[in-house]
Amino acid sequence: MTGHLVRQTQGGTTIKLHRGERKCLIGLDLDRSNATDDFVGFALEFREPGNGSWKRVWNRLRFSYDGLTEDEIRAGAPSTVAPIQKFRWVHFPFEPRDGEYRYRATPMYMRADGSLVRGQAVEAAIDLSHETIRDILDVGFTRGYASSQAYADAERFPCQARILPPPGSAPPADLDHDMSTCQREYAWLGFEGRATIYQLLDEALADPSVTVDAMLYELREPMIVGKLEALGSRLRAIVDNHDAQGDPTSNESIACDRFTAAGAAVKRGKFGRQQHNKVVVLRRNGTPYKALAGSTNFTLRGLYVQSNNTIVFRDTKATALFGAVFERYFAIIDKRGAAGAFHRDPLSQVWHDCTPAGGPVIRIAISPHEDPALALDPVVDAVEQAESSVLYAVVFLNQLSGRVRDTLEELVKHRSTFSYGIAQRTGGLSVFKPDGSRGLVSFAYLAEDAPEPFAAEWSSHAGGNSRSNVLHHKFVVTDFNTPRARVFTGSSNMAKGGERDNGDHLIMIEDGRVATAYAVEALRTFDHFHFRVAMNEADRKRQVLKLATPPAPGGPTWFREVYVPGHIKARDRLLFSA
Repeated sequence: MTGHLVRQTQGGTTIKLHRGERKCLIGLDLDRSNATDDFVGFALEFREPGNGSWKRVWNRLRFSYDGLTEDEIRAGAPSTVAPIQKFRWVHFPFEPRDGEYRYRATPMYMRADGSLVRGQAVEAAIDLSHETIRDILDVGFTRGYASSQAYADAERFPCQARILPPPGSAPPADLDHDMSTCQREYAWLGFEGRATIYQLLDEALADPSVTVDAMLYELREPMIVGKLEALGSRLRAIVDNHDAQGDPTSNESIACDRFTAAGAAVKRGKFGRQQHNKVVVLRRNGTPYKALAGSTNFTLRGLYVQSNNTIVFRDTKATALFGAVFERYFAIIDKRGAAGAFHRDPLSQVWHDCTPAGGPVIRIAISPHEDPALALDPVVDAVEQAESSVLYAVVFLNQLSGRVRDTLEELVKHRSTFSYGIAQRTGGLSVFKPDGSRGLVSFAYLAEDAPEPFAAEWSSHAGGNSRSNVLHHKFVVTDFNTPRARVFTGSSNMAKGGERDNGDHLIMIEDGRVATAYAVEALRTFDHFHFRVAMNEADRKRQVLKLATPPAPGGPTWFREVYVPGHIKARDRLLFSA
């Protein structure tokens, strides 16, 4: 096993750790002979870097809620007394630390009197330090938990809805929003995505030899706008001006006016549709040495509500490419027919090989393209040729046209490849489940009526339009746990129209570490919303969600399908634990 995958077996209990970005996917297995009817789940414990004591992973479900106060019900219980009744779990430390995390998984059994007995435990350790591939690239994610049980804790996060301006606020309400009283909330929700952007801009501000080139779609996060403005004449920026963003009273227009007044060189433009990149290039003495890319818009919602990702490239090939793209965009962006001009540019006509010496295969496609198939066909081919799994999180999938959508839709029908997906749609999220079915979770569901044992959540002002969504990822991962591992990500929505008419980038990386990082984020996102589908279904049936106890003699166990050969739950267990 390499450093991003660690597997151990002891006495019939297996644990497999998958390195995520400051989080860990824990795959679990138990020999069938040990999965007796009285098996009621796994206790999960962990030791943080530099700490010799074990902490327990908590479960919000219990066997019974009788005699408990509402606060006790909402708090949940440690998995040593309320075992995890799943064969995988994403552990997302509340305040992650760099270094090695050690995990212990113990099968738990219930006696006839209701007491629990530990089975054979197994331990494994993995490094969850933040940098993905040293000196080459670093992947970062926002937390995407504004609507979650953790954020619903008003004592821990008293700001709650105050992280955004009130609904219906007129521009430039975002830029004028006071962030000073909610810094704990912003740091926690923005997570690595926010930290990455802030650190990049702070680095530039601290070094007079550094200049910044930025290609931005939306621009509404006050702290980021302030940092960019402080660069003064060391900033060049291209900011999209399609639709209302071209309005002189919009947040983007006000921000650009501030940049210009500070001495920056600013252009507005949209190609055929949009300038949709979210890219920042740092140059030292004129030479690009860092470049930030990905899906994250520089907005309050983009960083503190939506699930988003960033990638910082440090190798000279990728940084030089993004530097060249900025130069070409800057030359044509404010001219009529900019999209057609870029169609003829060599930068638009190939996948650029940005593979560093001794590093993973990295290729990047820059749009707009005359032929969208240039960028999208490799995505389709990877999905069609996948042998192990396809995991994806794609915003606006229902609005896409072309082969990418058709191919992902086909995965629901043909289940020889394990697939799991989530997509934004009007009014909610579609969860494409591995059994071929779909679930729809409303944005407002848990804010309106949370079933026991869950607390009401903030709906994050989510509605049906594109600027109120909670999922903004655009990535597809194929065969993450094999030598064929591949991930497609970037700012591109992977749609034919966008590839033809938008300024965008699509990144392909062939590397197990990077693919696993995105796979863990995929599972984290899917489980977060799939669970809400289950809660919605339980609520409709007037059921209280609770843990299963051992069945009556001859009755089905909670884990029966997990050991049925070919069953989707059995395939799930083996995919993440074998």
